[in-house]
Amino acid sequence: MILENLKNFEWLNEPENVIFADKEMKIVAKKQTDFWQSKHHNFAKDDGHLFFLRTEKDFNVIVHWQAENTVNFNQCGLMIRVDEKNWFKASLMYQESQNPEIGSCVTLNGHSDWAGVMLDNTPSEVWYKLVRKADDFMVYYSLDGKKFIRLRQFYMDTKDIELKVGAYICSPQNQGFEATLQDVDFK
Repeated sequence: MILENLKNFEWLNEPENVIFADKEMKIVAKKQTDFWQSKHHNFAKDDGHLFFLRTEKDFNVIVHWQAENTVNFNQCGLMIRVDEKNWFKASLMYQESQNPEIGSCVTLNGHSDWAGVMLDNTPSEVWYKLVRKADDFMVYYSLDGKKFIRLRQFYMDTKDIELKVGAYICSPQNQGFEATLQDVDFK
């Protein structure tokens, strides 16, 4: 990741611990942070960390994370955001001692859903790709940075709305979570 490419990025809920090393950014998520809206579980969280660019245009973004994550609900991935009630995220996550899951969440009008694919092994790095064409979004993931597998397609009404697009990290239940953002390639 070339630092010059990051000059237009901003933070939502900037983490306290960010270290630039070589061509990567090490980030430690604050404990008990998350992006989630659930009436069923009776809680809403909007305090995860998002490193983003603003855009109203179609785009193609690839986010590359590296992490040793085996703790429940820790996550780092890709996010688009309109506001606290309307957003999308995709990440690798563990839930209650199961195998890791590549999951995605569309939140509309304050209601989050969840869809995921269980993995056989624990990857140490994941690439996430998101393609926007008008109000249609295609999401992919890769475990090698070459072969991308479709995870989800969704619609979100974003006409004439500025989106925040980038990399996110959070640690909903734990003592914080460290991961390395290897690259954000935005076209």
